[in-house]
Amino acid sequence: MPVTYAVLRTDIASARRALMRLDAPEIVLYDADAYVFLVWMIACWENGQTALLASDDLPATHAFLPIPWVGRCTGSKLPDWADDVAEDASFPGPPPQFDHPGIVVFTSGSSGMPNRIFKAPEQLYREAALLQQAFGSAFPSDTCFVGTVPHHHTFGVSYRLIWPLWAGYPIITELFHYPEELGRLPAGPHVLISSPSMLKRLAQLETFSSRANFLATFSAGSPLHDDVAVICETLLATRMIDDYGSTETLTVMYRFAPGNIWRELPGITLMLDEHDCLKLRSPLLPNDDWFYTQDTAVRDGDGWRLTGRADRVAKIEGRRVALDALDAALRALPEVAEVRTVPLYRERDEIVAAVVLSEVGRAQLLSLGKMRFDRWMRQSLSASVDRIALPRRWRYLSELPYNAMGKITVASIVQLFERQVLPPFAVADRTTTQNEVVLTLALRDCMQAFDGHFPQLAILPGVTQIDWALRLAQRHFPVEGSFSGLHQLRFQRILRPDDEVSLTLRFSPEKNEVRFAYTSAHGVHSQGRASFSATAPDIAP
Repeated sequence: MPVTYAVLRTDIASARRALMRLDAPEIVLYDADAYVFLVWMIACWENGQTALLASDDLPATHAFLPIPWVGRCTGSKLPDWADDVAEDASFPGPPPQFDHPGIVVFTSGSSGMPNRIFKAPEQLYREAALLQQAFGSAFPSDTCFVGTVPHHHTFGVSYRLIWPLWAGYPIITELFHYPEELGRLPAGPHVLISSPSMLKRLAQLETFSSRANFLATFSAGSPLHDDVAVICETLLATRMIDDYGSTETLTVMYRFAPGNIWRELPGITLMLDEHDCLKLRSPLLPNDDWFYTQDTAVRDGDGWRLTGRADRVAKIEGRRVALDALDAALRALPEVAEVRTVPLYRERDEIVAAVVLSEVGRAQLLSLGKMRFDRWMRQSLSASVDRIALPRRWRYLSELPYNAMGKITVASIVQLFERQVLPPFAVADRTTTQNEVVLTLALRDCMQAFDGHFPQLAILPGVTQIDWALRLAQRHFPVEGSFSGLHQLRFQRILRPDDEVSLTLRFSPEKNEVRFAYTSAHGVHSQGRASFSATAPDIAP
């Protein structure tokens, strides 16, 4: 049902009372429902409090942020405090006096360590005004804003919530997780807030239709490829707008995709520093100082062309390797569709590559096997890339590990090369008793598990199957104690990278044991029973 402004004000007043009772200058805010999230956030601001935006409510995140939390992850309705609203919904007396309100967003940057970035409400409102000035004339007052990006990042907060709220547009608070879901939107004008990874999935759909009229589609987080922009522009009958900015700067520039020319928002000043990197002054920054980026660019008429990242340079054995140039050389190979290279500094310094193969590449991989195909890739690069820059290790994926904001972090690539990494998995089914779960496993995206095991025939080792089953069981069930033994273990069929496999886990709380079975269309591949105990493990037959 539509929520009126009067209902919003009533809910905010109720949230303010709940927050006042916490008597805390900072709280952690996490709620899957965008409306409830918005209520809590504005209530924080009106109380003078700061909301730290959490991207999940996992135990590790609670441990990292040991201050009061508000919101909840189910998001089906407003919290219980909404039932106790006073009839006039007025705030009872003066609110507590805190230093300054705002939000804190945590960004990992390139290091993987969380960085705390503060944004005041005035910065977000000024951004909304600039966005409305640049694009709002094309949107009638009944335009609905809909998003496929979460609202706990600055792009989602700004574009999905603050901009339409400030300008008076309706907001669809439901988060659309899959591109097919956009097909059920009603007729009428819409603005889509999305990401390159979601738009790529949309472009790959065989069919798509929607009654909605998409006046514009905004994308941010990473560059939007022109081929994806062309397809989505046609599918959605929309204008594709790629946005450049960061958590620190908010929006800086935009371009109409496909196309290479970027233009700054009104009021933003851009220049190049001595390293040909962009620097800027912006009303969306907390002061008038120059903000220096690591993005290299050149002037092009009345706009800009981005040329790469200055920090995408690695030092290998004392020599500099330009990773952007290496990625470009790899993308030029007929076997490669997408790629991201990163340096690894472990026992030795090396470059590693995560690659999405083309149809040509997939056929070559199946023909040669992984070990010989790795050598083929290195030889193909050797004519254009210095020996020191050749990747030493390779992972072949169905898609690169984009996060919810459409970014690929260094940490996510590094994780692919850790020996004990779990395969990407999704919950396909869970019984009402919560003691059985069926997971689908993406074996193709965990090729390191096959490394060195019969080089001419990639099969998943039995010890790896056991390790995955135990670790996933401990993740999904309240297993007590440590692993103590295996029973009735059988390996019946080999598992290959292209097998579409499911892992069924059944937990028996009274016995404190888990049964597991790997299955596919070919039948059962392996199965067994794992027991857990608080005592030291025994060797079981």
